[in-house]
Amino acid sequence: MKFFIILGGVMWENLNLKDVVALARDPYPSIRQWSRDTGKKVVGSTIADVPEEVVYAFDLLPVTILGTHKPLKKAPSHLPDNACSLARSNLELALTYEGDLFSGFVLPQVCDTTQHLSDIWRINFPDKYVHSYLAPRQADRPSAHYWVKEEIERLITSLGKWTGKTLSDDALNKSIALHNENKKLLAELYDIKRNNPGTLTNKQFFALMKVSQQVDKAEFNKSLKAIKDGLKLKKGKGYTDVILVGITCDPPEIFDIFDDLKVNIVGDTLVTGSRYLQGAPAMNGDPVQALTDRHFIRGFFSPIHDNVYKNFEEVKKLYYDTKAEAVIYVHIEFCESQEYDLPDLKDMIKKEGIPIHVLDTEYQTTSLSHVLTRTQAFFESLKGGSL
Repeated sequence: MKFFIILGGVMWENLNLKDVVALARDPYPSIRQWSRDTGKKVVGSTIADVPEEVVYAFDLLPVTILGTHKPLKKAPSHLPDNACSLARSNLELALTYEGDLFSGFVLPQVCDTTQHLSDIWRINFPDKYVHSYLAPRQADRPSAHYWVKEEIERLITSLGKWTGKTLSDDALNKSIALHNENKKLLAELYDIKRNNPGTLTNKQFFALMKVSQQVDKAEFNKSLKAIKDGLKLKKGKGYTDVILVGITCDPPEIFDIFDDLKVNIVGDTLVTGSRYLQGAPAMNGDPVQALTDRHFIRGFFSPIHDNVYKNFEEVKKLYYDTKAEAVIYVHIEFCESQEYDLPDLKDMIKKEGIPIHVLDTEYQTTSLSHVLTRTQAFFESLKGGSL
């Protein structure tokens, strides 16, 4: 990607929308170069629970590992073919870069696959820092709050031993403030996109969301501010407002399909979307307690965390609050959480009278023609009133 060289040192504070879309497609060469230039270590984590504010406060770069769209060459020898597409893709990425990118990993265990994946990680990276972050799955139990706080404290202790540093409340509060600013900027951009169709394409906005989870926010927040201030508001006509439900939405060319069909995503439940923005930790007390409280403000994304009825109520509320016209459920191939969730959730949504379309995705797909055909047919039926 040529702008890595043009920017010199790979600074992320002067990116325009075109740069961000390109960076989101494959951010890892940029991250590697940034690490070399700054001398700072990169700590990778898979999506969900890890409080990145803690990692950042140790002067490390927390990077959410969101897979690769390149063919799998190394991961298949470690994970079966029917393992989650995202998990296989994440392992492929880590094995590809080996010691050339990540100095360590903090791995949440949100399903059976990620639990086994953390063991595979330790075996294949014996010289790397690997920490398992074990947030409770049943969040409605009173003991869950004590558990999460203890897990955050355990992470702080573990990172302290690895880095040789002691974390102060002041450093953690500064990190929280920086991350809160990032989420505030993204939420403002989401409001602009939601209410002004055509101002930001779906692909552009979700690239901003993705990159925010993978680069230094002290730099990238400057890009977000400049992009927001430079937007020329549009009021596009003929758009269909929808909400996305799922965990991630990849490959990014799916957003091209939505944009071509004049679909305006006005809300979502994605970990790479609105769930990332939920619950800014408070700044007026114990920062560890603030991060603990935030964990329970965020929505959960599978029946491993909550039952399907709560998931349905969340989707229903989002649908009506945003005045959307349909729900698009993004299903990752072989994702066990979604495999258990989808049948009942889909049935509940249909019984509510809400149009729903399920997109089956796979990280290493070489063609999206089937997605285009089925999605196009769905929206034609929606507009024709046959759903």
